[in-house]
Amino acid sequence: MSDGPKTQFRLNYSDLEDRILFTGVFTDGTELNVWFTRRLTFGFLGLARKYTTATAAAGASETMTPKVKEQVASFERDAAVQQADRSTPFSAGQPHKELGKAPLLVNRVTLAPKTENTVSLQFGLPDNRLISLPISRDTVLALWDMTEELVKNRSGWLSPPELGDGAVAATDQPVLH
Repeated sequence: MSDGPKTQFRLNYSDLEDRILFTGVFTDGTELNVWFTRRLTFGFLGLARKYTTATAAAGASETMTPKVKEQVASFERDAAVQQADRSTPFSAGQPHKELGKAPLLVNRVTLAPKTENTVSLQFGLPDNRLISLPISRDTVLALWDMTEELVKNRSGWLSPPELGDGAVAATDQPVLH
């Protein structure tokens, strides 16, 4: 087992911001803090599912049906989550040289495969810069699980909003957003 730097992630839902604060410390010790909006979070979950299904059972037969690939991807995800180290306390890194410590609102996230077991996690910034960080496929699987768990158990994004006292005002006027 290596004692070298590890990639670590911490995800926190902010009620005030209605966003997820994604903090990552990468093997070079760089810390990155970005906000995931609801739209970006659900986009990432779909992207992670698509990526892991497409790369499931690397080297296996090309004749696998999409359903079998989904099942293999689910099994691989469960295995990666079991292997993930959730016992080591999160250790803050050094702020990213260009971006600083303050969380940035990203407008896109992508996964770009580099090798069979490495992917580039990319964050798009509003000024069109792209921050690219290499992570392992197993880390993508564990991050997918962490994000989905947070969405299901903390954000309330999967349940209808509370309506206060339950009173609904009747109106013939259209509702504009």
